[in-house]
Amino acid sequence: MREYSVKRNGKEELVFTGDLLVTLDDREWMGVTPNWWELTLYKTSVGKYILASTFHINYPGRRKMHGAISFSSAEAVRDYLVHDCNGPSMIAEALLARAARRDEAFRFKPVPVSNIRAFTLIPRPEVGMAGSA
Repeated sequence: MREYSVKRNGKEELVFTGDLLVTLDDREWMGVTPNWWELTLYKTSVGKYILASTFHINYPGRRKMHGAISFSSAEAVRDYLVHDCNGPSMIAEALLARAARRDEAFRFKPVPVSNIRAFTLIPRPEVGMAGSA
């Protein structure tokens, strides 16, 4: 473990002790692009997770936007990336897959089929079905 300092726009740097789990950016999928998103995931010495992001903007103008969020569990990181952070994306999926190689907390178990509710669509009589008279 080592000490890290993560930049955050408009706030003090976030300083903590931990391990770097994953760092990647979406140029892996997008190729050469003027603007790109970089994600870094850390696990702190107390077992929390820090997700740091840097958005590199080169057009128009050159600047970087930095942010960091702390999570109490790997499941919370996953929920944020999948549901709250612009929905599923290649960079989010890759981050979770790579994190699973370094931290078993990211090796999520699939939902058992018995926990998935099945729905049957029944046409309403007042609406009728296509092609019926």
